[in-house]
Amino acid sequence: MRTLGQLFAAVCAVLFVVSTVLVLLLFNIERKAFSSDTYKQAFEDQHLYERMPAILANTLITYMAESGISMPFLQFLTVEDWQNNIATLLPPEELKAMSNNALDATFDYLNGRSNSAVISLVPIKTQLAGEPGVQLVLQILRRQPACTPEQLTQMALGLFGGQIALCNPPEQAIGLMMPFIQSQLQTITALFPNEVTLISSAAPGTPQDPRVRLNAVRSGIKLTLFLPVLFLFGIAVFAVRSLRDLFAWWGWPFLFAGGISVIVALLGAPLIGGILRFVIQTQGSFFIPPALAAALGETASAVARQMLIPVIVQGLIVTAVGVGMLAVAILVPRKPADQIIYE
Repeated sequence: MRTLGQLFAAVCAVLFVVSTVLVLLLFNIERKAFSSDTYKQAFEDQHLYERMPAILANTLITYMAESGISMPFLQFLTVEDWQNNIATLLPPEELKAMSNNALDATFDYLNGRSNSAVISLVPIKTQLAGEPGVQLVLQILRRQPACTPEQLTQMALGLFGGQIALCNPPEQAIGLMMPFIQSQLQTITALFPNEVTLISSAAPGTPQDPRVRLNAVRSGIKLTLFLPVLFLFGIAVFAVRSLRDLFAWWGWPFLFAGGISVIVALLGAPLIGGILRFVIQTQGSFFIPPALAAALGETASAVARQMLIPVIVQGLIVTAVGVGMLAVAILVPRKPADQIIYE
């Protein structure tokens, strides 16, 4: 009977090791993967803040196409033009702040703190309405072919209430055009919204809300925290008969669980990064704004490294606990039969 109990205890010990390694991985993945701070650090490490002009460009093009707004000058810009011009309009610190705000809004949405993720366009509007906007319009015009006589006539009429022809005017005409360009920019900035929605739930909290499925997965991960405790209890029930048995039977599983966790964390970053990238690319469109999904996919390896650093620390702690238990088991003398805790 005792041999059978020890066999069951050994099975529980093995399951404790496996479940502890999985729990340390899953718990830290769940905790880090849904924190905007993780991705801010990854953006910093991977120099991905430079990708923000492309994200904003796609967002603005999509917004104008969906809203049907036709803006003078800017309606002729391609995504690449927008990307280059946004990088010109906004200094790096403004781009970084907008990136961080977009990440915060996205993960507030994913974590249920809001029912939509929006990004503010106020910094772009402010720059567009000022001197940077004027220079942007002049850049657009100077990249066009020289104005024909008909276009110059149209431009002259435009100064009295029409639109400026999309061509490169002579330098002497630029000064005359400046007031009209500035008034057109005021019109453009008035058409721009103060913010654009990146993602929203049509029916928050209902089965149609994509976060419902995501939250179910996250809840399942949190429930796995009880598995190691359950298997430790099984070891105690099937094998522990004294205080010394307790430290010996728990010490080895703790030692192996901690050691394996450290090894997996040290060697598993490429694999976990690949899995994270696959999930973002295949499932991310349900939970992450498409404009951000590509950039977040590029952060997978850096995010995986951030996830695994706590696993290393926690694994070392678990290993130390195991070593301590084994040391106590060696130091604690065997008890006489009449002092055995459990038969």
